[in-house]
Amino acid sequence: MSHKDPDATTERYEGDTQERSWDANVKRTYDEFQDVSLASVRRSQSFFDAEQELRLRSAEKIEAISLQALQNAVETANLVSKQAVRHSDIAIDREWNLDEVAMLASGAHPAIVAIIAALAAAVARTVNPPAAE
Repeated sequence: MSHKDPDATTERYEGDTQERSWDANVKRTYDEFQDVSLASVRRSQSFFDAEQELRLRSAEKIEAISLQALQNAVETANLVSKQAVRHSDIAIDREWNLDEVAMLASGAHPAIVAIIAALAAAVARTVNPPAAE
């Protein structure tokens, strides 16, 4: 004779319900963990993207500043070269202008140098008169 438990159906139903509840809790725990993990990944990706954009902008600024510095250096070199040519022209002019060279060498104006030379010649003639022929 088989002995049938009158509560077997109820226990089986409660067991199935608990199993379904357990499965639902496992799924919910997994979903929550996955959501937290995905949110963390999204935040990390957003931070990485923002940092990458900042680096690109910084690199562009550095490139612009470097280009400006190079242009300034070229322009300065051109100006220095032009100034050197002007100085060379002035030096050549002074080399051939003997009056100015004499004035610069003596430290006095050419007219004053001429007056002093004439005065010295007059004094020399007075002190040492020319011999009579």
